[in-house]
Amino acid sequence: MAQNAVGRLFRGQSSSTLRQSIGTLTSKRSYSKNAIPSFSPTSSPELDQALIRFREELFIPFGLTTPQRKLMFRTKYADRLDEEPVSVSIGEDEEPFLLRPMDPQSRPTIKEAWDTIALMKTTKDWQNLIPFLSGLRMSHRLVKSDRWQWLMRRAGHADALGIMLECAKQPERTGLRFRNVDIVQRYFFELHRKAQQADFQDPAVSKTLGLAKQAVTLMESPEHQEHNLELDPKRRPFVVGTLLELSAARALNVFGGKDETGDVRLYAGRLLGTWGAGTFDSEAKDWVNIDRMLQENVPIYNGMKLALQVNGISNDKTIAPALKTRVNELGMLITNQKKAASENVKQQPTLGLEQSQLLHQV
Repeated sequence: MAQNAVGRLFRGQSSSTLRQSIGTLTSKRSYSKNAIPSFSPTSSPELDQALIRFREELFIPFGLTTPQRKLMFRTKYADRLDEEPVSVSIGEDEEPFLLRPMDPQSRPTIKEAWDTIALMKTTKDWQNLIPFLSGLRMSHRLVKSDRWQWLMRRAGHADALGIMLECAKQPERTGLRFRNVDIVQRYFFELHRKAQQADFQDPAVSKTLGLAKQAVTLMESPEHQEHNLELDPKRRPFVVGTLLELSAARALNVFGGKDETGDVRLYAGRLLGTWGAGTFDSEAKDWVNIDRMLQENVPIYNGMKLALQVNGISNDKTIAPALKTRVNELGMLITNQKKAASENVKQQPTLGLEQSQLLHQV
């Protein structure tokens, strides 16, 4: 019956037939496939309005059936829909949604999506990120790698790295998977920076270490696995190097210099075993590559230096000499990278505060 109505609707017919078809297609019904995301109040009226706009003008229409969506976006049905408003059930606890004519060109753009996320300032604001990303995914607006990195950076500034981890725990809903090297590196660098800003003291160091461990566990799951070993982020030194840095800092600042959990020894050994997969290129001259390598290498370098101060590691005749050798090698590389980066900063003062801070971390 509904299929016949669809056929008549798009072949053109009399106003009475059209009225009957619209009634058939838009009778109240619940969604069976796409759950429409909803949002909690935020700290900003501007953000509230932006979220409402995305929900009503993009997410809800994409949650409709195809015929219902066509009723809203095809101009030939606009007058009839104005004359005979119809409503659709979008959830058990919500008022029915009133279908209305819409111009497809007026729908929120992907650029507006980033502008909306940029309005998120508080942790309460960021709690709307997961439903927002799920709405974008439902609406076929995909998030590319560079935007995930941008999100990681903003989450770090907003103390929302835990929310980004929750996004990764729901990859089918949000699209975030920890199998891209650039995305994972940015997340781990933000963990490093969060702990570094707190001088590697608790509660920050224990919190960031917990998030790092959860991220690594997540990368073992099928949804996040990268089967090309050369591209597998969890095999890169920056992952285990950050774990070493955070665990060594906790041993020194929380456990009185003792490796009580055994994490420091574990991660030191793993770091030495993954060294060959690192990015240690002293020939990089442009800021993009220098910045990337500094973000990758500073936590590794700091982690090894801290580990060498932990009881049981500093006097280990196997691990300590190997760590000292790598510290010297990486220290020389970072010195060269910082020198080249400083020249880039002088030539490009617009690079900003983040880059300047990075140059002073070692």
